[in-house]
Amino acid sequence: MLNCKQASQLASRAMDEKLPLWKNIALKMHLILCRSCANFTWQLQFLRKASRRSKSNHSFLLTDEARQRITNTLKDNPAER
Repeated sequence: MLNCKQASQLASRAMDEKLPLWKNIALKMHLILCRSCANFTWQLQFLRKASRRSKSNHSFLLTDEARQRITNTLKDNPAER
């Protein structure tokens, strides 16, 4: 049986890759028994969907003024980079 730390790691991995059958079954069993990990997994999925929606709907561009301030700051303080 998985502990919560292992389950959270597998839940995160499962979002990026297909888990082997036995790991997927172990994760599902843990999520059935552990409400905290089930909530954590739901939150991971929610945040992933929200960030994808946010990226596709908005264009985050700097104004010319902001871009110039950043450039000037980097030129004035090269040691801080």
